[in-house]
Amino acid sequence: MPSDLADELIRQTLALAPIVVPIAVLMLVLAMPMPGRGPRPLQRRDPWRGFKYAPRRAVFARAQGRCEGARFIVWGRCPSPATEADHVYPWSRSGPTVLSNGQALCRSHNRSKSNLRPPWWYLRGLERRRAAYFPADVDRRVVARMSAEERAARQVRSRRPAA
Repeated sequence: MPSDLADELIRQTLALAPIVVPIAVLMLVLAMPMPGRGPRPLQRRDPWRGFKYAPRRAVFARAQGRCEGARFIVWGRCPSPATEADHVYPWSRSGPTVLSNGQALCRSHNRSKSNLRPPWWYLRGLERRRAAYFPADVDRRVVARMSAEERAARQVRSRRPAA
């Protein structure tokens, strides 16, 4: 009797496999980040937390003062004015505070994004939308890596006065 129940359970599970496996694979593919664009696995957190002063103004200028969030999933652009400069790859997940990792968002898009690591389709949609309003000479790719110059600018030099 118990073996009949186990056999029936296995049979039902195998009957669902053609449906469940493709759905699981699709969910995995949609949630994956874009390779080579995010922070390195053991990258230390950037000491600069927020976009301030010139970098903040540059993020807003590139977005022409408008929210860079999508109107519907990845299509269209939010019509609201941008009020917050945010990290595409979150600072809490080792995303650096560099211009190539910045985006101008309205309050509601920034709150809904939270600290989620963006999947590949989000980055593709953002870069596609940016083609319409970014200046031609500005790179619109999202890259969450610091250059050597940016890394050197963040070095904290503790110098003690000579005694």
